[in-house]
Amino acid sequence: MKSISKRVAQLQKTRARTAKMRRKTVQSLKSAKKLHRKSASTINSMQRSVSKIRSELDEISNGLQHSLAQKESIQRLQVYAEDRLSQEKERKKEIEKELASTTSDARDQLEFTLVTISTQINEIRNEIRQRSSTGKKVNKLIEEYTAKKSKLTTKIKRTLESRPEVTKTMHKNKKNIVKLEKRLPSLIKTEENVKRNFSKINSIIREKAQERKRTKAKRKVSRKTKAKEKYLGKQKPKEKYLGRQKYLGIQKLKEKYLGIQKPKEKYVKNADKN
Repeated sequence: MKSISKRVAQLQKTRARTAKMRRKTVQSLKSAKKLHRKSASTINSMQRSVSKIRSELDEISNGLQHSLAQKESIQRLQVYAEDRLSQEKERKKEIEKELASTTSDARDQLEFTLVTISTQINEIRNEIRQRSSTGKKVNKLIEEYTAKKSKLTTKIKRTLESRPEVTKTMHKNKKNIVKLEKRLPSLIKTEENVKRNFSKINSIIREKAQERKRTKAKRKVSRKTKAKEKYLGKQKPKEKYLGRQKYLGIQKLKEKYLGIQKPKEKYVKNADKN
């Protein structure tokens, strides 16, 4: 029994330790799966965010390229208009000189030409002012596009820089999940083995108890038998004889009421009849 008690104590310790490890493993497995799902969700969110930012960045880049091309065109037209303005101014000066030194016959034609040139100069100046105003608007758009592009580019860069760390965390949690999933069946098997051992020990304890019960019953019967024999051995001869007579009387009563006869007595009766 001492060895059984010692074995039970060992199994109890093993069961408690294994149950604690199993609970801890299950909790760690749940935590690792949760972190893995969170990391995977974060990476998917990053991918969607980067895709969205890149789409916006493409639109802004296209707008920026269009504005830059528009600016270049405005600048080219403005330079051309300024060249024309300079030329028309030079022509105006020449016409004014000719007008100052001409006779009355050619004066009307020169005055008409001077008016035409002045009108063209005014038109060119208006064109230059419009180009300048449009150029300012385009420059403003270019500044806005450039600022947005820089902001989105920085955002993509930060997102992509943080992605490797999240990916590393996800892979680490995946490894933990695989490791814990391999460990858990072993702990469950150990618990099952402990349960089977407890069941075997309980069977042994029940058998021992039944054996003790049978041994106790045998000892009790043996003590009663010895006591009876001892009692009969102390009886007087007369009491024994009276006990025998009582037994024979009972047997005669049975023979009388049940019709039971001894073979010897039947033989004697048949001989008397003959």
